[in-house]
Amino acid sequence: MEHIEYEERVLISKSDYKKIIADVKKERRQLIKTNITNIYLDNDDSFIYKTKKMLRIRFTNHQEIELTLKTKFPDNSCREINESLNEHPLIDKELEGSFSDYHQIAKLETKRIEVRFDDYLLVIDKNKYHGVTDYDIEIEADSQEKARKLVLFYCEKYNLVFDPNYKSKSHRAITKAKELLKKEG
Repeated sequence: MEHIEYEERVLISKSDYKKIIADVKKERRQLIKTNITNIYLDNDDSFIYKTKKMLRIRFTNHQEIELTLKTKFPDNSCREINESLNEHPLIDKELEGSFSDYHQIAKLETKRIEVRFDDYLLVIDKNKYHGVTDYDIEIEADSQEKARKLVLFYCEKYNLVFDPNYKSKSHRAITKAKELLKKEG
């Protein structure tokens, strides 16, 4: 399945994380909790890195294993292809080679809380990768403008700093894995 995502994100502190969760609980909204493990992949030629894509295998406590290929556009929107780990014809076409040529380059574990509002989704994440723990919130909306407006609303409400050059959790996990590999090698 292929779709376009409109998302904006901001890194938050541990105390901001706790405050946002407490506030959402006070509103008595339904919280959907998910444990996610993402395995990020690339090949020996760094095809994924060079083409500014992201390839992952995702394991959750709610779904089957899923293979995802994301391509980010200049407006910050993202084309996402999700397929089964067993059958992935759309992803294979995009990879320009065999999926079997790809190997793990990083691992990320996320404790996710999703809160559905009328016209957007608030995602609150605690992320662990290669000895690092960090936190972020993400807004998913039906347009990039709406996602940006809503993330700026949360930044104002919680005194958060919005960075238009935000590095995704996949980027942070992969960068940290590469740093550790260089130290070892």
